[in-house]
Amino acid sequence: MLTKSRRNPASNWPWWKALLGSAIGFGVWGVLPGLLPPISTLAIRLGLLGSFATIFASMWAWRTYNWWARLVAPALWTILILAIAARGWMLVMGISWIWLVPMLSAYLLAWTMPALNARLSVVLWREQTTPRTRAGRALLVLALAFGPSAGVIGASVGMFGSRFGETESAILAIAALSSAVAIGFAFAISFQLWPERPWAKDPTPKP
Repeated sequence: MLTKSRRNPASNWPWWKALLGSAIGFGVWGVLPGLLPPISTLAIRLGLLGSFATIFASMWAWRTYNWWARLVAPALWTILILAIAARGWMLVMGISWIWLVPMLSAYLLAWTMPALNARLSVVLWREQTTPRTRAGRALLVLALAFGPSAGVIGASVGMFGSRFGETESAILAIAALSSAVAIGFAFAISFQLWPERPWAKDPTPKP
């Protein structure tokens, strides 16, 4: 039986408004991997399936505010971002475990870090949000500056990059940026949801 953890902040929205917000917020991300040159219709189709799944999960979370729904929806979203990185690395480096294994390992570690090491997760979260070290502050500035623009950059390179040259360098930058964004958001989502897990006995330490 589904249970609600708390009241959804958008629970008073009409269904069409929630659906429109989900479509705008998640729909475009599935298309971006296929827009990296050369444009791939297969990647676009697969990405759209991922977008539809993410939108469905988002509506499930809006309707029930169930813990699992609130986990699945953003998890699928980070996978869409990771798909942008994967195709970018594939175009630059080819299909190889050399980049695939480290990227997937870091992504999975980001999701599991709050369960594996709660105290280290607190430190990492603090450095992501209110950094106390110079490196943490620099990374936060980069994330705020470039994170929201990752999708726009990907679409721009896909549509116009080949006209201006240096396409490979741009794709490499997108691959690295998308990897960092997907891994960073995976950790942030996991850290915030882990203390609210249905089977929790003792809460995860807070910063």
